[in-house]
Amino acid sequence: MEKKSCDCFIGYLSGEEVNKSNISYQVESIEKIQPTFKAYGILKGEPLNKKQIVDNRRGYLRRFAFCPHCGEKLNWKSILENI
Repeated sequence: MEKKSCDCFIGYLSGEEVNKSNISYQVESIEKIQPTFKAYGILKGEPLNKKQIVDNRRGYLRRFAFCPHCGEKLNWKSILENI
């Protein structure tokens, strides 16, 4: 049986669905908008870098251990290296 190609659904980043293919784009867009939020007083504290945004402990990224569509175990080390 052939394994289907799946763009694994890996979690939520600031409330938006994130797939393997678009995580870098979404992290970059959050990183770019933060200085604007800081200028208008919406962002408390300092803008975060990419590694801080994807840090699971900060609450921006909610990670899944497995893809809910294909059941593949997600290798977070390799996903985060590509950001």
